Amino acid sequence: MRLTTRLLIVMFLSVVVPMLGLSWFLKQEITENILIEKRDKLFGLARQLDAALEGNFDDILAEEGVSGADRETKIAVLNSRLRAVTDFVASGNAGVGVGYYGRELDAVLTYGPSEQFQYTVGQSIFEGHRGYEVMATGKPIVQTGTLVRGDILNCMWPVIRDGETIGYIWSNETLDKIGEQLEPIIRRVFMIQALIISLIYVSLTMTMKGLLDKILAIKRGIEVLFHMPSYHIPQVQGELSIIVTTINDLVDTTNLVKCYNKSILEGVMNGVLAISCSGVITRANKAFFEIFPEFGEGFIDSSYRDVLGPRIGAIVEKGLEGNGGAPGAELEYEGKIIEVYGNAMFDETGSRLGAVFVFRDITTMRRYEREIQEKDRAAVLGEMALAVVHEVKNPMTSVKGFAQLLGRPGVDEEKRRKYLGLIDEDLNRVNRLLNEMLLYGGKSRLELRRADLRALVAEAVERNDWTPYGARPAVFAERSGDYRAMVDAFKVGQVLDNVLKNACEAVASKGSGRVVALVKDRGEAVEIRVVDSGVGIPADALQRVGNPMFSTKKTGNGFGLAISRKIVESHGGGLFIDSAEGVYTAVSLSFPRERAREGD
Repeated sequence: MRLTTRLLIVMFLSVVVPMLGLSWFLKQEITENILIEKRDKLFGLARQLDAALEGNFDDILAEEGVSGADRETKIAVLNSRLRAVTDFVASGNAGVGVGYYGRELDAVLTYGPSEQFQYTVGQSIFEGHRGYEVMATGKPIVQTGTLVRGDILNCMWPVIRDGETIGYIWSNETLDKIGEQLEPIIRRVFMIQALIISLIYVSLTMTMKGLLDKILAIKRGIEVLFHMPSYHIPQVQGELSIIVTTINDLVDTTNLVKCYNKSILEGVMNGVLAISCSGVITRANKAFFEIFPEFGEGFIDSSYRDVLGPRIGAIVEKGLEGNGGAPGAELEYEGKIIEVYGNAMFDETGSRLGAVFVFRDITTMRRYEREIQEKDRAAVLGEMALAVVHEVKNPMTSVKGFAQLLGRPGVDEEKRRKYLGLIDEDLNRVNRLLNEMLLYGGKSRLELRRADLRALVAEAVERNDWTPYGARPAVFAERSGDYRAMVDAFKVGQVLDNVLKNACEAVASKGSGRVVALVKDRGEAVEIRVVDSGVGIPADALQRVGNPMFSTKKTGNGFGLAISRKIVESHGGGLFIDSAEGVYTAVSLSFPRERAREGD
């Protein structure tokens, strides 16, 4: 279908639909007005019948002397007295039906014109008829629907005497009579609208031809732009000239932005690679080819699966699969260490375009980092060596002194046993220090099993004697949580023993307080948080806590917490300490559910 035809159809429908809506609205308004007029008329007739009824139904029965008669007799008497009134009103209003209904007798008393509806006298209205609502509420009601006469507009007026509703009067008219009045009006409205629509169609066809020709010229120019991005659309006359001017300005701006982007991309020191959702390489900058000189001509517009190796291809595939791109990754390539980041590309509507990857040669940076680490390690080893020498020298000095005392003549047996005991105690102290150093520096294989960490915490609390500390740890965990993870239960037990004892020692040093172990389900990990209200850790010492040969306790050497951290990190988790001096200390242990880091 040609553009001109489509545009004419759209313009035509934009007029026809509102006109049809207007027709429907007019029909509804006219119908509503006619119905309002009919309701007013019918309620007027009902009020006339109400005024014609002097007194109430019982008064009529009393006058006729049938107050004690049966129901049929009473209905017959009332019909005889009231039928003339209803027939008179009905005869003056063609198509209208009127009548009285008695509440006490629950029956139709009259229905005029009687020659048509006398057979209804004595009948009760059906259950659900709104006449019951009129008699119950004492309010007039309009009911539209299928009743005795078929589809009617029924206006019901309550008969109220001495504050009591004794029945109701109805006045109705069939809806087909209303339709007969409405039909010629609606017909004339539709004829006028048809004439208007015809005139609009002719005028649109005649006046829009020139406009559509200009639109087609602009359309052809836009089609050329897809193949020639620098093309300028020929100018047209009239109001549409602003569209052509705007498009041509947009073309110039787009070309300028492309030049800027190209200059920026080529000026970036990192390699940049853009790949579409289908896996086609769409862009690569100069720095990319400097990092990967083996990729030459024909690289662009190729599938990354065909030109990139499996290692780089795996990173690209991961970046194309996720909406957020690929996280940072490092790979060794041709003697280089390359850092790769990927990010998804989206257009302004949020549709996925592909992904862009940034490659950075970090070989030199990693070499510098290793050198710095070696220097830091040497410094730490130096500090540790000094601390170890100090820790070993003191007991060895004591051992040497006691050995000299033992070598003197005349040492009695009691002193000899005392000196030997002190020598044994100092040698055990040195032995414990050396064993802890070996444990910290050595490697041991993890025996991973799926275990409930909440149960491991409870077992650690049960197997230790907390009497010397004056505080027993309390364990809390939500019942609905999943606290299972792949851990070495024995080594985790060592960590828990050490952390819980440290917390209780902090409480004992303060003189009072509590120790609480909170086990939490963190989704992909299980967290154990041990909190005490003990002496806390000074701010200047907090960063050094957990390093070997540093301890805030007078008799500590720092290896206990250092070994605990190493065990937790060997599971792929982490140990974190938070404290406020004199207030609290919190040690958080995080264990991933599934995998542990290799190497320990």
